[in-house]
Amino acid sequence: MAGRRPLTPQEERRFLHVVRALEPRDRLLATIQWQTGFRISETLSLTVGSVIRDGVILDTIGVAPRHLKGRRGTTRRVPLLPESRRALEAYLGHLRRGLILTPDLPLFLSRKGNPDGTARALGREAARRILMGVFAAAGIMNDGRLGTHSLRKTWASNVYAAGDHDIMLLKAALGHKSVATTQRYLEVHADAVMAAIRGVDFTRQPRRLATTPTTCPSALDAAQTIAA
Repeated sequence: MAGRRPLTPQEERRFLHVVRALEPRDRLLATIQWQTGFRISETLSLTVGSVIRDGVILDTIGVAPRHLKGRRGTTRRVPLLPESRRALEAYLGHLRRGLILTPDLPLFLSRKGNPDGTARALGREAARRILMGVFAAAGIMNDGRLGTHSLRKTWASNVYAAGDHDIMLLKAALGHKSVATTQRYLEVHADAVMAAIRGVDFTRQPRRLATTPTTCPSALDAAQTIAA
C-alpha cells in the first residue's frame, strides 16, 4: 500500500521493546510481520508445516503461491532471523501444552474456535488490532498512514539499506514484477534529507592549521640570497 509509511529507526526500537513483552502468539505475529516483509494476509496463511518439519524448526519461512498477491509464481521464502526464531520457539512451546501440532494447523490461532470445536485461524481484523495496539503502546504516532503494511515497508527500507541500496535486489526480495512498484516502498525521512543538505556545507568543516614547509626558505633568507 503506497499510502502506508515505514517506521523510523527510533520507532523500530520502541516497537521491539514492546513486542518482546507480549504474550507468545502476539509476540510472534508482530515479529514475523516485521522481519519477513510478508503482507498481513500472507503471515496469517502460515501453518505449523510452514515453520517446522519433523519437529525441527526450518531455516526459512515460505508462503505458497496461492496465498501471494496475484496467486501465481513460486513460493516466496525468507530466512528465519534469530529474533523470529526465539519468538517462534516460545510460541510453539505454548501451543504444545494444549494441542497436537499437525502440519495443516494454522500457525496463528484465534482464541475462538470453530463451532465444530476445531481450531480457527486468527482473522485479519483481529491481527490488525493487535499490531495497532503495539504501535500505540510503543508511542508511535498514528498520522493516518500507520497500518499493518507499515511493517512490510519498514522491512523493505531495511533490506534496501543492507543491500547497498540495490533496488533490483529489493525488487526480488519483495517479489515485485515492476521496479516502479518497488520504488513506492522507499520513503526518505525528513531528518535524513536535512542531514544530507547540511553535509554539502564545506565551510563548516574544521580548517587545518597552516604550516610552513621546512624546505621552503623564509622571505628574509630569500632577500639575503639575492643581495649576495
